[in-house]
Amino acid sequence: MKTLMPTIMMLILFSCSSSIKSQDSNRGQSSCTCAETLNADTIIFATNVRLKKTSAGNSLLFNCASVEKGIASVSDENGENEREQYIYDINCISATDHSIELSEDFKYFTEILQPQEHFFEAIKNSEKLFFEFTLEDRKVKLVLKLNIDE
Repeated sequence: MKTLMPTIMMLILFSCSSSIKSQDSNRGQSSCTCAETLNADTIIFATNVRLKKTSAGNSLLFNCASVEKGIASVSDENGENEREQYIYDINCISATDHSIELSEDFKYFTEILQPQEHFFEAIKNSEKLFFEFTLEDRKVKLVLKLNIDE
């Protein structure tokens, strides 16, 4: 009886642990697909953004990313100038390329509003950047460059 109880406890622990791992791996795979949300007014996280010129205007080619966003309170080394700062954690990046139309009057933000030309320069020069796209009427209306250190 003394050896039966620890054995039962070990079986319970291992069965719970494996079910949690399988749920996490399934969630990671499904959260990196964004095809369903491209037709809605929503927010999408993207990386590897490229510009594609079409007869209808400009489109963006990109890979979706699953990103968790949090807020932290930070200050300088003297403990002064306290402010809020977003913290991002990348869960996964899709292997599938997606395309969506870029609105002619889109707004581009880094920490402040920037001219549209700065967005085009940024994507031309780097593939490692992450962006948050806000969609409206199936077009990108707002682009926010995320400050992610990898």
